[in-house]
Amino acid sequence: MFDYNTAVSLLLQIGALFFAIMICFCLVRAIKGPKLVDRVIAINMICAKTILLIVTIGINYAYNVGFLVDIALVYALLSFLAIIVLTKFMLQVRLNHVREDLKKAKEAESGKKEA
Repeated sequence: MFDYNTAVSLLLQIGALFFAIMICFCLVRAIKGPKLVDRVIAINMICAKTILLIVTIGINYAYNVGFLVDIALVYALLSFLAIIVLTKFMLQVRLNHVREDLKKAKEAESGKKEA
């Protein structure tokens, strides 16, 4: 039968495989997503699942590659900053579209008043 270490290692490998499959599903959503917000959320989920995958692999092979948890922390900080910058960019683009729509509406309204 299995001993404790083999069972834990097998469970962690199954978990890593599960996270890899879930990353693929999120990638499909990021490519297909009907709106930009759906794509950003899918990218954020990919980042979170990648962090979990790195930590799972790091715990499973902790004897040789213990630095993977540190890499996961750095990746988490970078992905957080990337999502914040992407969200700020999306909001700026959306505000510019709203301003242009308001400007066109005011021009159309002033054109009706003159006529």
